[in-house]
Amino acid sequence: MSGAESADHVSIHVTDCGHQDAGAVFRALESAFPEVEEPTRSEVQAATGAEHPMVWCMVVDTRTGHAPSTATPVPLSGGVSVDLFGAADPVRKVRQELAAAFSVEDRGTVPGEHELEVRLRLT
Repeated sequence: MSGAESADHVSIHVTDCGHQDAGAVFRALESAFPEVEEPTRSEVQAATGAEHPMVWCMVVDTRTGHAPSTATPVPLSGGVSVDLFGAADPVRKVRQELAAAFSVEDRGTVPGEHELEVRLRLT
């Protein structure tokens, strides 16, 4: 399931942005899905140098979520691409929380037998 630890975990991959915008996305998700331990995060760089793309990754456990968020919109310096991987209901919960904090444009969905992949553009 693309790195998710259970059916309640969703893997989030953030691209096409700088470190500050990726951090804003992760803070919104950490607020929506608080965990006892620090959430799993990683950075993957396609190649060395500032001109090459960077991917920031995070896994959230949607069981730790609360009632749907009433978060205030978070400003981003530009558009951010986000890919969500996991079971359908948890992915929908994460998408709902992102929509509470950002303007969300759906860029595509790929259903699988037991999982869902969703591509979003946040602004």
